[in-house]
Amino acid sequence: MAVKIRLARRGRKHLAEYDIVVADARSPRDGRFIKKIGNYNPNTSPSIIKLDEASALKWLFQGAQPTDTVKNILSKQGVMFRKHLQIGVIKGAITQEQADEKFLAWKEVQMKKKEQ
Repeated sequence: MAVKIRLARRGRKHLAEYDIVVADARSPRDGRFIKKIGNYNPNTSPSIIKLDEASALKWLFQGAQPTDTVKNILSKQGVMFRKHLQIGVIKGAITQEQADEKFLAWKEVQMKKKEQ
């Protein structure tokens, strides 16, 4: 079973909001899903993203493939970078402490960019 992390549309016409869901690739866009892991509202400036990062990371490690838009959202939230670091820990290239330090340093840089 191919599993995707994708957006499911909700809301009214011209004011769409999206749920970030884990679903079977064969199910329709707004159809059945396995688990809801977040929300995305592109109507505000800046857009509002609420995401369960631990759950998203778990599904990525289990082989779920994100769509392009969801991959961009996960990258902005740092989930893709954390996955990259965890793969390094699993392979023995870095330790868990080093990975955590790198992630915290990345988060600080991102916060500084938002302030400017």
